[in-house]
Amino acid sequence: MTSKKLTLGVDLGGTKVAVGLCKGEEIIKKAIFPTQADLGFDAVITSIDSAIKNVTKDFDKSDIKGVGIGCAGQINSENGDVINSPNLQWKNIPLAKSLREKTGYSVKVLNDVRAATLAELKYGSGKGLENFCNIFLGTGVGSAFVIHGKLLHGATNSAGEIGHICLDPEGPLCGCGKKGCLEAYSSGTGMENYVKDQLAKGRKSIISDMVEGKIDEVKGPIIGKAAEQGDKLALESIERIGAYLGIAIANIQTLLSLDAIIFGGGIMALKKYFWNNLTKQIDKCILPVAKPADGLKLLEAKYLNDAVIIGGAAIFA
Repeated sequence: MTSKKLTLGVDLGGTKVAVGLCKGEEIIKKAIFPTQADLGFDAVITSIDSAIKNVTKDFDKSDIKGVGIGCAGQINSENGDVINSPNLQWKNIPLAKSLREKTGYSVKVLNDVRAATLAELKYGSGKGLENFCNIFLGTGVGSAFVIHGKLLHGATNSAGEIGHICLDPEGPLCGCGKKGCLEAYSSGTGMENYVKDQLAKGRKSIISDMVEGKIDEVKGPIIGKAAEQGDKLALESIERIGAYLGIAIANIQTLLSLDAIIFGGGIMALKKYFWNNLTKQIDKCILPVAKPADGLKLLEAKYLNDAVIIGGAAIFA
């Protein structure tokens, strides 16, 4: 193969390490190893190294540009240090330096959502766009911004956390410890917590029968199945996602005047139940001058499970 046309992308999570050997957006070979975070930092480095060796064993090292890592948490993208990653229970960890010494490859690190956003910018739904926000709707609400064609990091390497925009200081408790964050309303966890709270207050719903009265067992897929059957509480909990997300997006668009908003994550499987609320709230709350003449583009992400791998590799592309 032509020299230096391959890159390694790493999706570093709390339970697993996924490594892909990439040529552009194509993943030639992928390996998944347990992270082993509970065994300490050295064990994690060993897991990443083992996965890298697995996918590169049939390739010459001189063909590979480097290793790009997407890691959850606050990352110093300049030196590759992990400032704080609750999933891994790391603080001020020299990830790039340690893996560079272990493997001999050049190593760069990004926050995982920013890595996924880089994949969308270079190869996906953000290709050709100068300014956009990429929102990942899952257990939480992750996001990242591209401004003038470049990822936005901010003064503290924490820019883009729209999941923790406060929509109501007296609202429901968020996982971050604050009240009324967007994530407390428009995430899978927020949806589940709302249903649990309503059931605990005696609200009637088929969800109660589906979990045999065990409220703690209410999960997103169960709510989705109840919505398919027209259950009012299930539909309300999902529609609520769109209503609050629409307010947040209207505020973001009014502030930044973006080309588009890109959406990804597991909650998009419920799109048909919340999309109407989302667009209504955007139209209701946005400053008219901030809305492009042809309308704000609301796009779906091109990449799903492999977004962080492709984006990590794209750091060197």
